[in-house]
Amino acid sequence: MRAKTMNYAAMGSQPSPINAGMVPSCSGRCNSRPVASSSRPHVLMMGGGKKQAGMRHRMSVSTSAVSDEEDLIQFPERMRWYETKFCADDAPDWNSATFLRSEDVAPGLRNVVVLAEVSRERVPLRNAYKSPGQKATVRLIDGQEYQLAVSSPPPSQFLNKKPLFIARGDLFAYEVKSASGPKEPTSVQAEVHMLVGEREAPDIFKLQEENTPVEVGPFLGNGLDFKGSGILAIFRFPTLVMFVSGKGIATARALLEATDESYGLNLASRKQVKVYYKTPNEASACYRDLYPKWSALAAEPHGCDLDVVQTRQSFGRAFDDDDTLAYSPEYTAAIILTGGDPEEEAEAREVCKEAEITTICADSEEAAELKHLDSTASNFKRYMGNK
Repeated sequence: MRAKTMNYAAMGSQPSPINAGMVPSCSGRCNSRPVASSSRPHVLMMGGGKKQAGMRHRMSVSTSAVSDEEDLIQFPERMRWYETKFCADDAPDWNSATFLRSEDVAPGLRNVVVLAEVSRERVPLRNAYKSPGQKATVRLIDGQEYQLAVSSPPPSQFLNKKPLFIARGDLFAYEVKSASGPKEPTSVQAEVHMLVGEREAPDIFKLQEENTPVEVGPFLGNGLDFKGSGILAIFRFPTLVMFVSGKGIATARALLEATDESYGLNLASRKQVKVYYKTPNEASACYRDLYPKWSALAAEPHGCDLDVVQTRQSFGRAFDDDDTLAYSPEYTAAIILTGGDPEEEAEAREVCKEAEITTICADSEEAAELKHLDSTASNFKRYMGNK
């Protein structure tokens, strides 16, 4: 049945048939879906009147039924357009670094300082130093690899402000548009302090000449489990007690010197922090000259009372003999840093049990690995399937 054709010649123009309420005409049956008679899509001619001004309204209708998944992906590589890609994901795991200096902190122990690359454009997030408790991998050029305890806090997040701006393609206020063409990744360097034993890493321990080239690889582990234990809640735990021995003093120093922008514990917002540092003798105590510095950092600006109690006796004896500690078990958390010594950790946990301190974070228990969400359809289906 052919639709009526209205004559708009007197009006001087011919409106769209759809806008005029007209029904499109077609040679076959007009159902809700067009009937495919060939591989080419049907072309429906709109309007049945005379062609005016050389124009005829056309509407192309697809004749093949396409599933939702095929319509989304269309071809196998299409999903790569939507994949989340991290900065420097294809960068090498090892980066050049420079030995700066070292100093003896105890018999057979040295604090070694290197200038390492920390730019997010050069160091992928999976290899970066993100949390106290991680270990650094260091080697001489093509030499043996060593895993060393890090005694400095993670680099400030503000150091990567410019690299992250560039990686996202953002513009600064004075820029009109970003420069075209390939760019050299931004380099940002920071000092990394490590506690090195003479027997543990003899090649690194013996470094003396300044600007000696070395290489720094991935930082291992996920660090201390502060989020899982809840210790980051400063108002819930205004009092902290730390039990430290052995190589755990390196992680303790990183925590005590960490600021708010370097993944610290916000010690300045706490009320009291006690560090019980167990050593075999006076000479084996590391970083003794830094005790006043740690107390001063915690005291600003709210007057947190931080005190390092050095003892050659047991943790329990040091805890019981400390008359300056006023604590409530409900509002006190404990951090155990023994450098992986199970006997020392068991002794510290026994003290916490007797003191009824139930919130404990130990360096033997790493934080859970972060899982980053992805915008790819296939990854989302896989994520939902694993739940």
